[in-house]
Amino acid sequence: MLACFVLSLVFVPIITYADLSATDIKPSYESIMPLWLNFEMLSADMTINNGRAEMSGFIIGNVGTTSITVNAVLERINPNGTATRIDSWSNLRVNSDIWTWERAHMVARGHEYRLTLNAVAVRNGVSESTSVSRAVWAN
Repeated sequence: MLACFVLSLVFVPIITYADLSATDIKPSYESIMPLWLNFEMLSADMTINNGRAEMSGFIIGNVGTTSITVNAVLERINPNGTATRIDSWSNLRVNSDIWTWERAHMVARGHEYRLTLNAVAVRNGVSESTSVSRAVWAN
């Protein structure tokens, strides 16, 4: 009888549950963040409506940042993966730790466009460079 009891335990399926609330689950990308010395935040945004690309950028430097200089580039992404420069704006500079920018440009429908902001921030006499980009399809 004991042998039958032990054998019945071997073949009984066991179901376990974990109590995981949504707050316990964190996306894996959360721990992958750039480590900048001079930049606190960078943002590039672009929307395209009826062939009008509305572009904007926002950069915050860390405490002690004395200047931010940005070069902005608007490119069309070609079907073969290459890029064609549509327009660019150079040496967009502020002597503070916050940089903002807005610009509009007409583009052709049926293409993908990319806005790239290449930024240099000076903090405590040390320059640091980084970039951010945003790509959008023009319907």
